[in-house]
Amino acid sequence: MRELQLKFICNAVTARWLRVLNIIEREQTFTITNISERLEVSQRTLIADIGYLKKHFEYSARFTYQNNRYTFEETDRLLYQEQKQALLSEEILFEIMGNIFYGEHETIAALAEYYNYSENTLRRFLSLAQKALRDYELTLTFTPVMIIGNEESIRKFFFDFYYEGAPTSHTLHPPKELHELLIEELSEHLGEYEIGTGCTVTAFYYLLYITIERSRQGFLITLPETLTSIAYQEQDFRLLFTLQEPIEKRYGVRLSKEEFCWVYYQVIIRRTLHNTKQEQTFYQRFNHWPQLSTVTTTFLTSRSIDKEQQKQLIPFFNSFFLTRKINDQISPVLNKLMEEEKESVLVHYPNELKQCRQFLEDHRKTLGLTPSYSEDIANSLTLYSHILFRYYAPARTICFLLEGDYFITQYIRAQAQQLLGYHHHIRYLKIRELNEEQLNGNQIDLLVTNYSPYVSEYRLTTDYVLMKQVPDRLDWIRVLDKLNSLVTHSLQGQRS
Repeated sequence: MRELQLKFICNAVTARWLRVLNIIEREQTFTITNISERLEVSQRTLIADIGYLKKHFEYSARFTYQNNRYTFEETDRLLYQEQKQALLSEEILFEIMGNIFYGEHETIAALAEYYNYSENTLRRFLSLAQKALRDYELTLTFTPVMIIGNEESIRKFFFDFYYEGAPTSHTLHPPKELHELLIEELSEHLGEYEIGTGCTVTAFYYLLYITIERSRQGFLITLPETLTSIAYQEQDFRLLFTLQEPIEKRYGVRLSKEEFCWVYYQVIIRRTLHNTKQEQTFYQRFNHWPQLSTVTTTFLTSRSIDKEQQKQLIPFFNSFFLTRKINDQISPVLNKLMEEEKESVLVHYPNELKQCRQFLEDHRKTLGLTPSYSEDIANSLTLYSHILFRYYAPARTICFLLEGDYFITQYIRAQAQQLLGYHHHIRYLKIRELNEEQLNGNQIDLLVTNYSPYVSEYRLTTDYVLMKQVPDRLDWIRVLDKLNSLVTHSLQGQRS
């Protein structure tokens, strides 16, 4: 359950249960003491909570207690998700948000009567929603109950709440007919994109569906003319705009050209990680701020990325800074990041986050971005850098020293090829190469063996992983973690 959604839960006990589930789903093993400290709840209360959750998920999950620790395991994921969603069945704010989305705006008195609450109690519940909406620079009015504020911010909220959020029994989904309409009208042209996007299929349908519903209610978008004039010339935009007549025929809403432009920009700002040509095209056609390329070069140089690797990375970082700029021009709130992503960056990459914060501050005037979302942009840059630096990290040479049953060693070779062979160089040493000089040579980045005598016999200075004789999933995770650490050490070494 996303933190954004948790803020709309009226029942404090339900909210606590879902926060507990967030932790134990992620970590699998836990202690009452640890969760008690993290959630600032008494151990007695948590013991009761675990007892309830164990009973509630009796047929879909297992809570095993041993050596003062619990182990959590989903035994029927689909049923577990259904039972988890059932915890929110009585949460009225989720239903009220759905009513607001569809333009059903009631007074507090009418809602209080319908849900059988006093007006004061309902106001207290709605104040929770009011507090959450402030993060989007939005306000919840009570006469009638509706969300007011910048239209771009309202759409961003609904997208985060329904698409980015965890599925619940109250989640609104785009109608299936929208997919059928798209296939029917554009099937011959799907995949033929000049600009391209990293936007997922369902995210696109949510963006389009939210646009249809908001336009139906008369809430429209206003975009900067500099951006619309660029988009209207694009072949990909013209393809999207051909949906105007079919959508009007199917849903009775005639979306303006500017509304389609809004959808178009929300799609293309979600960039790819692998298509260099499309990133270069995107930057060339949509960039009105030539100083951004200098910012990219300075950023990569500050991270001590060598010239050869910079050539690979520049198109993607150019796109990153351009998308932040486009978001800022349309509405700064579009650069807002979900709380979970920011928490993950802070926990896992605190030093990189500090560097990105400082870099953005040093280039604040050049970038010209709204300062209210600078922390979100710093987190985005940190996460994006982490992904790209590893995605485009130089291939490593991994040497396997395998012993044991013939079929086992061949099985390990097959696994190594499947997991690592796509990006890395895999070697298997010949008899004449089995000596300290070869094993500790510069031509090998990582040694992997399932035979402990090799570790004790040779004085290894090369990084190595000692696996079980028959490696399991955790052994392969250790190999991948070691490869990731090699990339991190390499970047730190370059910076020093």
